[in-house]
Amino acid sequence: MKKFFKFVFVIALAFCLLYVYNAHTNGELVQTIDKLTMVKETETTVPTTKSKNTVTLADTLNSALTDEEQKAFDIIYNGLSTHKSSVNIYQNIETNRIFELVELVLSQHPEIFWTKGDCTFSNSGRLTFKYAYSYEQAQEKALLIEKKADDILKTMDSKSSDYEKSLALFDYITMHTTYAYDEAADINNHCEVSTIEGVLLNGKAVCSGYSKAYQYLLTLCGMDAVTISGYANTPNGSENHAWTAQVIDNEIYFSDATWGDGFEKNKDSNSVSHIFFLMNSEELEKTHSCNDNFSAIKSTGENNYFVRQGLYFEKYSQPDIRNRIKNAFETDENDIQLQFANPEEYKTAKENLFDNQGIYFILKTIDPLSKKIKTDTIKYSNDDEHNTITIFFSEKE
Repeated sequence: MKKFFKFVFVIALAFCLLYVYNAHTNGELVQTIDKLTMVKETETTVPTTKSKNTVTLADTLNSALTDEEQKAFDIIYNGLSTHKSSVNIYQNIETNRIFELVELVLSQHPEIFWTKGDCTFSNSGRLTFKYAYSYEQAQEKALLIEKKADDILKTMDSKSSDYEKSLALFDYITMHTTYAYDEAADINNHCEVSTIEGVLLNGKAVCSGYSKAYQYLLTLCGMDAVTISGYANTPNGSENHAWTAQVIDNEIYFSDATWGDGFEKNKDSNSVSHIFFLMNSEELEKTHSCNDNFSAIKSTGENNYFVRQGLYFEKYSQPDIRNRIKNAFETDENDIQLQFANPEEYKTAKENLFDNQGIYFILKTIDPLSKKIKTDTIKYSNDDEHNTITIFFSEKE
């Protein structure tokens, strides 16, 4: 599936392929940080509308740092954001922790998109970066990225709520980005797919690119967000992955834009999965687990996509579901997603809608109103872990 990098001493991953290794070479410890992105601390720094007294997600993450680690964090950020070739770390911090601090910096600054991926730390305390682009090239790309982001934001109503903006951006990224399977197989030569450049300029990315682009656009709208790295459960086992933590209505939620693109393989590319939009910790941990660096961020929010859209059901009700489907027809939706409060109601819904073919009765009673939706065949997808059913609509030929 989709994954993300993790700073380790030996291993690497498959599709996100952000592998890291430490090896003694000429007195230096070498760390590969594939697809780390680097940006400058000038025009490309993402603005924020948060007040000085607001505790941000970045504050929450950094609150666990020691004074020495915070100093090193600041040095690393200043080096990366201004495209310095190297910085001196004089603090007494273990090498692996230095690499974790680099990861932490980049999780908070998606506007940093220009590193090659290699990072070395010498015994003398010198941290050296390698970049994918020169300073001048990075600035040119930054201008293109900013223009693209501005074009996207111009399509949104400035009076929209933070929730409406978040949903629009989540849908935009999943609808306009293709997972970069081929590039992921040769990630060292395609580090752009793990950055905002991959999404905003090329429309192809791996999980870190999806997450950072969503984070970047959220912060441009004045919302608080960071990228989280960790693991996700896949048919192949637990794999490295990345997603986004964000704040809406003073509540923290998690969103995974990569998995929002989950219908792509089934050729339902016009549909977005909202199962992974605005999850709380309980929902997230059914399929995801974060690295220790990010464990301080928790969510108890209850107003996920389904609750906000009136698609959450405490009990199965055919009349209520018919009304929701009718509304979806009237607004020309390609699909509808329904979530149930518990496994029992979810099972009841599946049995009534599909085993007992109740969905065809619903569609046929609505069809005279629309006269365009097929009522004799139906395609659907179900998620047992999240008690969710997605029904896809097909137009008559």
